[in-house]
Amino acid sequence: MDDIRSHRRAKAVHRPNAVLAALLTAVAAFSMMQTMVIPALPVLAHRLQTDTGTVGWLVTAFLLGAAVLTPVLSLLGDRYGHKRLLVIVLGVFLVSTVGAALAPGIGCLIAMRAVQGASMASLPLALAIVREAMPKDRIAASFGITTAMIGGGAGAGLLLGALIIQHTSWRWMFGVEAALTALAVAMIIAWVPESPERHSKRIDLPGAFLLAVAVVALLLGITEGARWGWLSAGVQLFFVTAVLFFAALGVSSARRADPILDLRHITHPPMLLTNLAALLIGAVPFFFYVLIPQLLQLPGGLPPALRPAASYGAGLSVIQSALLLLPGSACVVLAGRSAHWLRGRLGAKAPLAACMILLTVGAVLTALFHGSAAQLAVWFCLVGLGAGYGYAALADLVAAIVPRREIAAGNGLNTVVRTVGSAVGGQLSVVFLQTFTVHGTPVPSQQAFTTGFWVAAALGAVGVLLAVALRIRPYHQDSAPAPRVIPLASSRVGS
Repeated sequence: MDDIRSHRRAKAVHRPNAVLAALLTAVAAFSMMQTMVIPALPVLAHRLQTDTGTVGWLVTAFLLGAAVLTPVLSLLGDRYGHKRLLVIVLGVFLVSTVGAALAPGIGCLIAMRAVQGASMASLPLALAIVREAMPKDRIAASFGITTAMIGGGAGAGLLLGALIIQHTSWRWMFGVEAALTALAVAMIIAWVPESPERHSKRIDLPGAFLLAVAVVALLLGITEGARWGWLSAGVQLFFVTAVLFFAALGVSSARRADPILDLRHITHPPMLLTNLAALLIGAVPFFFYVLIPQLLQLPGGLPPALRPAASYGAGLSVIQSALLLLPGSACVVLAGRSAHWLRGRLGAKAPLAACMILLTVGAVLTALFHGSAAQLAVWFCLVGLGAGYGYAALADLVAAIVPRREIAAGNGLNTVVRTVGSAVGGQLSVVFLQTFTVHGTPVPSQQAFTTGFWVAAALGAVGVLLAVALRIRPYHQDSAPAPRVIPLASSRVGS
């Protein structure tokens, strides 16, 4: 049996393009579903007979499910095999997507979206497979293109969602996604080798519970702050709960040999700076994802009586604005593919520095010059290039810092931090749109957009400082007991 599996792994190395294609399809599936519903939210509110706040939970539920399940599933991948867990994750994603397509109402649809959040674990699992299955000379480039697919898939999801919601039933969004996910499962099973070895890690169930409660409370506080008020008792209770449970998680993790949250992910300075960079890389692009489509569609997206209040905007349709932003999404993929070249020429920190500089410059230019659709499209391309370099940089940095046996867990936590950053960027954008309005109307003023872009520029500048301060230094392997390695053929499920 060992000989058969060794032969399969060796065969996979000789066809790395097939392995990479399977992983890219899996990552594209989850990234498309993350954004596909966004253009459809107003239509879904009408067709499902609900309000804007309730339908917004279709986005929030996905983020919550991702934040709770990604670190647990990533750790299980390190324990039981990355391919096996990736197939399971995609299977859960497929079932929940079919359930969403058949959902009878908004409550069931929100529940299915929460389960769909498990799909975000496909990214850290895919990166772990890249580290194990790809030839050494292709690992860096494969990291870049795999992480860049997050932005490429997100852009394609926005466009596809707009096309589907305008021309057919909203259920086809999930039908198309189910077909893509089924294809990804088949490709993973056929072409991707299993992990060469598995490690005897106990599953930290108390830690998983503490982490889940802490992250859910934090995200709920962030997402409901704009609607309930940031100083309201409910929002403050969420934030206090998050702090208390994070503190309890720290105490619990310090006492366990195999915690779900390795404290070195927090206390080791290079990993701490990498996670802070992930927070910013999650937050800054979301200012643009929320603000630029609105700016492109104003005043056409307003009721006729309110349109005179918006003396700015390009007046584009949902599909036109999605098409205009598509080159920026392509730039994410372009940057991801070229990140390894940049790193080879200018050093290991170059992609992260390029990311933060491009995000900052793009935000500054957008804040200063956003009077035409063409300007917004060009500046969004700069942001796309920055995001692509950033996604690739995070994968490279995690791989350089954490031990190989913890690669999926390290990327899993990094993905959760980036998800929290996305929620922060998105909600701050909503706050600006609701705070700065044309006098006597709910219509956002130009100040709402310029304020958002300047805040994004400030966060990008902080990221530049992080890139300068970062010193890449791996964990000391003797700082924690090495896990017992279980041969693949004789491994047993269980802790």
